[in-house]
Amino acid sequence: MAIALGGCVNTPGGDTPEWANAEGFPSLREVPEGGTSANTTAAHWRAVEADLLQARAAAQSNPRAQEPAVAEDPQTFLDEARRDIEATRNSHNPY
Repeated sequence: MAIALGGCVNTPGGDTPEWANAEGFPSLREVPEGGTSANTTAAHWRAVEADLLQARAAAQSNPRAQEPAVAEDPQTFLDEARRDIEATRNSHNPY
């Protein structure tokens, strides 16, 4: 079975179609007409690139994407939380 599959996928060197490059992959500019939706228009891809750059700028300008001004030490946070918990516990303790 594997040998049969290998025979299907491998193309001998002399049988490469005209529209394929030396490795057997198609050139998007020379793919036969019909059945393809590849767009090789430079203006189209410039518009796509502009959209992506605009989306990246919007994502980077989001406040959630910004690094915090001061890196918070996790141990400091835990110590403050423990003090708050103890203060709350002591405020409810009648003794």
